[in-house]
Amino acid sequence: MPPPAARVVVTGAHGWIGDRVGAALHARGREVVGVSRDPDVARARRPEWSWVGLEDDLEDAVIAAGAVVNLAGRNVFEQRWTPEYVETMRRSRVDITRRVARALACQERPGVLVSASGFTVCGDAGDAELPDDTPASRDLVLGDVYADWEEAARDTDPAIRVVVARIGVVLGPDHGALDFFRRPFVEGRGAVLGSGEQWVPWVHVDDVVGLLVEALEKPRYRGVVHVVAPHPVRHRELAAQLADSAGTSCDAVEPAEVVRRRLGPAAEMLLTSQRMVPRRPLELGYDFRHPELAGAIVDLVGRA
Repeated sequence: MPPPAARVVVTGAHGWIGDRVGAALHARGREVVGVSRDPDVARARRPEWSWVGLEDDLEDAVIAAGAVVNLAGRNVFEQRWTPEYVETMRRSRVDITRRVARALACQERPGVLVSASGFTVCGDAGDAELPDDTPASRDLVLGDVYADWEEAARDTDPAIRVVVARIGVVLGPDHGALDFFRRPFVEGRGAVLGSGEQWVPWVHVDDVVGLLVEALEKPRYRGVVHVVAPHPVRHRELAAQLADSAGTSCDAVEPAEVVRRRLGPAAEMLLTSQRMVPRRPLELGYDFRHPELAGAIVDLVGRA
C-alpha cells in the first residue's frame, strides 16, 4: 500500500476530465481513489484504480488520502436547464464539496483540495480582462451555481491548501466543446453565434489536466487559478478557425435571440463574454502545451 501522501482522491473520476486527471496521476506513481455514483461500472473501466461510492466511504477515503481533486457535478449539457435541473447541478457540486472539505478538516496533517469551478462565475464582463483574482459574480444562472461551489470548497480548515480551478471552455479531441462548436461547420450549417464579439476563454484539455495536476503537486498554487489558455479569442475568431479546419466558411450568423430560444438559459455559456487570463499559472512558470487557438485546433482535429 503506497503511503498516504502518494494517494489522491478524484471525485468525478468517471467523467471525461476526471478520467484524464486520474490517468495522469496514476502515470506519475500516485494511487488514485476514484469516486463515482456507480463504482462497480467505473471499476470495470479502470481496474487499476481504487473506487468508492458517494454514499458510504467518501469521507474515510478523503481523510486517508489528504489530497483531493474535486471534479464532481452533473453535466451542464445533460438536459435543458429547468429550475429543477439547475438545483440538481448545484446540489451535485456543492453537497459533495462540503463533505470533502469537512473531511479534510478532520485529518491531522495539512491537506490539499483542488476544486473545480467554471468560467461563467466571472459574469458577463464584456471586454474587461479578468485575472485570477476576479471576484465571483452571481449575475449568470450557472455563475450562481459556481459561486456556491467555490464557497463550499473554501469552507474547511485554514491549514488546508485550497485551489479553486476556474476551468474555461474545454476543447478536446473526443469530447468537450470542440465537437459542439465544430460539427455544424462540418455539416455545412455553421454560424457565428450572437454578435461574435464575445470573448471565449478556451483551453485545450491537455492543459486542463496539466494545470490541475500541477496545482495539486506544487504548494505555491493557492486560491483561485484560471485554467484557460493565455490567449482568449472572440467567438468570431473561434468560428473562423473551426470553419477553416472543416474546409468551409463562417458567413452565417445566428442571432442571440435565436440561440436563446434554441438553448434556453444555457445560451449564457455561448453568448456572454469572459476575457479570462491565467496570470497566476504564468507567474508560477506553467508551460502551456497549447497557448494559441490555431495550433490547438490543428492538434485536436488531427487526433480526432
